Amino acid sequence: MHPAAVLWVVGGYLAGTFPTTMLVARAKRARGLLAASSRGSGETDPHILMTRHLGVGWTAVAATLDVAKALAYVLAARRWGGLEASWLSLVGVAVVLGHTFPFYASEMAGRGLAASAGVYLVLLPVQMVVAGLLIVAGAAARNTGAAATAGMASVPVIAAIQGQPGPFVAMGVAVFAILMIRRLEGVGAVVRTGIPPVKAVVYRLLLDSSGPPQRSPGWQGRPEETPPS
Repeated sequence: MHPAAVLWVVGGYLAGTFPTTMLVARAKRARGLLAASSRGSGETDPHILMTRHLGVGWTAVAATLDVAKALAYVLAARRWGGLEASWLSLVGVAVVLGHTFPFYASEMAGRGLAASAGVYLVLLPVQMVVAGLLIVAGAAARNTGAAATAGMASVPVIAAIQGQPGPFVAMGVAVFAILMIRRLEGVGAVVRTGIPPVKAVVYRLLLDSSGPPQRSPGWQGRPEETPPS
């Protein structure tokens, strides 16, 4: 056991919980509005709610800050922590876990994509670029949910093919699992709309959606879908 390394991991979780979205919402005096909208619609992604009520610009600000907080912490852990690959991978997982399942302000918890991007840009940059290109291609095809699923699933696969350290490959698998678990939040609300449970789970996991794909202008997958959160 390495006490200093454990502290970096714990700190990673705490850094992940930093409530960027909540602070942006407070700055716009809209936290109560977003919380009420979440309760009324069953939508659990605060970035989606921000887009609906504050616009894409403020959502982009929050998402960028979420990427930055993860990137900055993992970069600091690698530079000043002197951590081995196994501990760095745990730090990366902890950051994403804190972002998706914070112990406070859970109504403003992200879906994990932005924090994952920040982690990967430090530890698996090539893999993140590939994932990002897939997501951009999905956005062009108006199917960002499925593209994000494919992109984030590709990270550990490409890492393994490239011969990245085993802990980094395992981190990619763990992060993907966290993203999928987080997507399942609110699946009960989807079922209550009349969608069969199995289909509701499939829509959430594969499409990051509350229903089947819709061909309409803008982001694809969920109504008023935003860039990854």
